[in-house]
Amino acid sequence: MSEFVWQRDENWVGSEVEDSFVMVNIETGKYVALNLTANAVWQLLEEPRTQAQLETALRSRFDIDEAACRKSLVPLLEKMQELELAAPR
Repeated sequence: MSEFVWQRDENWVGSEVEDSFVMVNIETGKYVALNLTANAVWQLLEEPRTQAQLETALRSRFDIDEAACRKSLVPLLEKMQELELAAPR
């Protein structure tokens, strides 16, 4: 996956609500609530990034080792793709 550049779907808008970032897709009306990690990835995807770039940024932000970061990030990116929040290009 790391050779792909991930970018978010700009049809989503959101706002912080308590401990989550709640988002709605302005075209479909679907909504999701992002936890702290998913919100961090969403914010990082303000600019398209590779998986490796995301891992580097998340590791410095959350002080997590490489293996644990990858183990969490891969399924998160897959879920974001499934929900049409972001996709590899």
